Amino acid sequence: MGSCDLIGSDWPYVVDLMPADLEQSAAEQLAFRRRRGVASASDLLRLALCYGFCDLSLRQTAMQATLLGWGELSDVAVLNRLRHAADWLGYLVLRYLADRGLTRDVPAWPVRVLDATTITAPGSRGTDWRLHLGLDLAHLALTSAELTGAEGGETLTRHAVAPGEILLADRGYAHRAGVASVLDRQAHVVVRLNWQNFPLTTRSGRALDLVAIAEGLAPDEIGDYDAQFRHSARDYPVRLLILRKSPAAALQAQRHLRHEATRKSRQPDPRSLRATPFVYVLTDLPRTQLPAAQGLELYRLRWQIEIAFKRLKSLVHLDRLRAKDRALARAYLYAKLLGALIVDDLSRGALAFFPWGYRLFPTAHQSLALAADDD
Repeated sequence: MGSCDLIGSDWPYVVDLMPADLEQSAAEQLAFRRRRGVASASDLLRLALCYGFCDLSLRQTAMQATLLGWGELSDVAVLNRLRHAADWLGYLVLRYLADRGLTRDVPAWPVRVLDATTITAPGSRGTDWRLHLGLDLAHLALTSAELTGAEGGETLTRHAVAPGEILLADRGYAHRAGVASVLDRQAHVVVRLNWQNFPLTTRSGRALDLVAIAEGLAPDEIGDYDAQFRHSARDYPVRLLILRKSPAAALQAQRHLRHEATRKSRQPDPRSLRATPFVYVLTDLPRTQLPAAQGLELYRLRWQIEIAFKRLKSLVHLDRLRAKDRALARAYLYAKLLGALIVDDLSRGALAFFPWGYRLFPTAHQSLALAADDD
């Protein structure tokens, strides 16, 4: 399926996948300021996908609108319509994810992977945007998305959490406030740690030296230690899992550490060099529910979201932000993400289950109910 098929031959299927309140939501989100040339929410969405997902320029998008018979639009008119549509497009992304999220066929222990990727604007050398995503491992489906500026850091407090859910996250999320917020909401964590930035103690309150503990492990031994951390005058019981890396992986990690230190004109921290041969993972789940080896295997699945990010960046060029205007950039990124979700849904979901390529009824439950009424 080509990316621009969405705005051409596949457009009826795209509209069918949209929320039922497409027109109402566009009005409520003030996406429409002038209807001349773009008379409906469907037309506005099509315009946004032309620019954001198909990567047409503003002028090319205006020409496409003319070819579609909407009337003549200038590139400035397209710019203004897309800028006003940014909040609405973000709403559509969240609705799309919610309609396909954790509420359907969720296992008893739902697992969600969290991560973020940075996006750079034209001419910039730093981070201009950060896209935060959640991936449901049971269905390999994106279930949450939030677009922030560079100030929006990686934190577990940013994400909604369901009781009983297990969150997998990398070291960027290893902060006591974030982990405590998840545990306070009766959910669970499997989070990789940096050895120096997450102070742990024994259950009796004695400080734990993670590097010294790790160095006492046998080559094939998995460390599994009772521990706790303190936040806001409260102690949270957790487990610390430690595994020695292979010699090749440990050597690569030490080389990277030395390279980064040289790049910053510093000497590498000797304790960091000692810590790099090991992987440290924190979880609150008891051994009866998550043995140490399974906990490490579960953390390994976090790479699924790395694959999802790479897929978005390589297939739809998510990392190539063309717009410098802030409102237009938000519209571009949301349209890009929405288009990727639609393509994924059409190729893996709708087309796999419906010979005609789209749903006749919003839900399977409704279609079965109508069939029962006919009987």
